[in-house]
Amino acid sequence: MSAPIAARFTRDEYLRLPESPPGVRYELLDGELVTMNDPLPVHQLAVQQLLLALASWCRSPRGHGLVLLPIDTEVGETSILGPDLQWYDGARELPSRAERPWPVGDLVVEVASPSTARYDAEVKLSRYLAAGAREVWLVRTDPPGARLVRGGGASSEDVGSDGTLRSPLLPGFELPLADVLR
Repeated sequence: MSAPIAARFTRDEYLRLPESPPGVRYELLDGELVTMNDPLPVHQLAVQQLLLALASWCRSPRGHGLVLLPIDTEVGETSILGPDLQWYDGARELPSRAERPWPVGDLVVEVASPSTARYDAEVKLSRYLAAGAREVWLVRTDPPGARLVRGGGASSEDVGSDGTLRSPLLPGFELPLADVLR
């Protein structure tokens, strides 16, 4: 669950904040600091399975690029979010690995828990696409499923619990959703 904190922050003030305490993560949305509790194990296990599959694909002969766990990601002048996973195309020029915030990934993945699904779908999705994400995956743990949204209004696809995650950005990548949510 997320909750805004009353004070307003600029981008630079947010970036100067100390590390969050254990069990709490921050995001900046339209100048408001939003706190989120650490996710439940079901969420983290789904993120872990997605990370392992994407990282393996990146190292394979057909893949390339970089996949990262949550990092500060600029999605507007007053908004910095931390997607669960992001994949960056290997041909893309990226900032130093010691900098923050980073630009939005080519593929952004949010694993939604029942308490965050609305925030992910109604707020974050449009921010990622407007910031240049070429595709966003909204993976649900309950009920199981996923929505794959391609940038530029190209298309949207719903994947059921027995379906497979695929993307034109990731040639040859296939991951049964059941493997993510087992």
